[in-house]
Amino acid sequence: MSRRIPWPLALFVAITLLLPILAACGGDGESEPTTAAETPTTSGGTTETATPAPSGSPAASPTSSDSTPTASGEALKIGMLAPFTGDLSDFGPAFWNAAMLAVEEINSAGGVLGQPVELVRADDGTSPQQGVEEARRLVEVERVSAIIGAAASGVTLPVAESVTGPSGIVQISPASTSPALTDANDNDFLFRTTISDAAQGVVLAQLAQEQGFQTACTMYTNNAYGQGLSEVFAREFERLGGQVLAQVPHEQEQASYAAELATCTEGNPDVLAAISYPESARVYLREAVEQGLVENFLFVDGTKSEEQFADLGWDVFEGMWGTAPGALDTEVGDAFDARYEEAYGRRPELPFLRESYDAVYVIALAAQKAGSTDPAAIRDAIREIANPPGETVTPGPEGWARALELIAAGEDINYEGAASPADFDDNGDVLTGAIEVWRVQGSAIVVQETREIDLTQ
Repeated sequence: MSRRIPWPLALFVAITLLLPILAACGGDGESEPTTAAETPTTSGGTTETATPAPSGSPAASPTSSDSTPTASGEALKIGMLAPFTGDLSDFGPAFWNAAMLAVEEINSAGGVLGQPVELVRADDGTSPQQGVEEARRLVEVERVSAIIGAAASGVTLPVAESVTGPSGIVQISPASTSPALTDANDNDFLFRTTISDAAQGVVLAQLAQEQGFQTACTMYTNNAYGQGLSEVFAREFERLGGQVLAQVPHEQEQASYAAELATCTEGNPDVLAAISYPESARVYLREAVEQGLVENFLFVDGTKSEEQFADLGWDVFEGMWGTAPGALDTEVGDAFDARYEEAYGRRPELPFLRESYDAVYVIALAAQKAGSTDPAAIRDAIREIANPPGETVTPGPEGWARALELIAAGEDINYEGAASPADFDDNGDVLTGAIEVWRVQGSAIVVQETREIDLTQ
C-alpha cells in the first residue's frame, strides 16, 4: 500500500545535514544476469564497452572521437560509472542491465539523432579515487557526452566537483542519496533520479517507534551516506520520544568490528540500526548475533541484501524491518518491471534500477531535444524534457517513438519515468519519490508498504 507522510520536519532535517560531506547508497546483494547485447571487451580489468544492437538491425560499432561530441551527426555516447567491484559490487551488473534495457529500447525505436546510443562501462570500485580516475577516462579518452553514476555518494560528489562539473559533462546519479549533493559545486551538471536520504532517515525512525523500540544505537559506514542517514534517524527518533545511545562509525571491509560493536551495544539498546554496505555489515552482524550483543536490528538500503541474509541465515533475522528508497506504484513502473523480467529472467529486486533506466531516457531525450550531443546543450534541455509543461511521454519503444514525433514537430514534452515523474529542481534533485518499508519473511525480503514523498508540499 502507499501512504503520504508530512515533510516539513524532513526538510528541516535535510537543511541541517547539508554538510560538505557525501553519502552512498546501499545494495541488495544480488547479481543480475547479463544479456547477449553485452559482449564487452575488458580493458585493464576495470572498464568495458558495449554497443547494443537494435532489434532487427546489425550492431553499431563503437567509435571514438578526438573531442567531445557536439554535432547532431555523432552518436550519443554515455558512460556508465558503477561499482562492479568493491563494497557495492552487487549493484554494478544490475545497474548496467537496467541502463542497457533503456539503450536497446531507444535504439530499436530509431536511436538518438538517427544514431544508435552507445554505452561505455567503467568500474568505480566503490572508491572515490578510482571513481575519479575512471570518470576522467570516460571524459578524456572515451569522449562521452554524459555519465550515469555513481552509486555511492562518496564517489559521485568528487566526480562531480573534480571531473564532470569542471569539464562540463552531464552526470546523473541513479542512487546517490546524500543531502550534500544538493549543494555540490558542479556547475549545474549534476542531477539525480533518486530522492535524498533526508526522507529515508525520517521513515526509519518512524518505523523504529512504530515497532515499540525505546532505545537504539547505529553502526554506520564512515562516510556521509552513513553519517547523514544515522544523524537524520537519531534526530527524528529522539523527537518521537526515543533515545539513541550511540552512533558508531566504522571503516569498510574490516576483519572484525568487535570494538565498534562493544561501543554501540554498551547500554543494551533495544535495536541496532545497521547503516552499512553488505560486505562490512555481514561481518559485524555475524559477530553481534554470535555474541548475543543485541536482539533486534533495523536495516536500510545498504543492508537490504539477499546474499547477506542467506550467508548469515534468514531465520536469524525473521520478522525484522528495514527501509530503502523505492519507486512510486505506477503503470509506467510496472511496465518496466515486466520488460526487465522478459529481458533478464527475473523481476528487478534491487533498489535504484528504475532510476538507472530513467537516467538513460533523460539524457537521450535531452540530446534529441537539443539536436546535439554537446554536453552543455544536453544539460540545458534536461528540465525542458523532464518537467511540465508538455505532453506526457513515457519510456519504452512506443513512448520513445512518440517523443521523437513531438520533438520533431516542435512540441513540448514531459517525461514521466519508471521510478518517478523525474521533475528536477534548480539543484538537479527530484522532488517526488517513495521510501519502501520491507521485512524479512521466510527466505525473502518482502516490501510491506511504500510511503510516498512529495517535497514540493
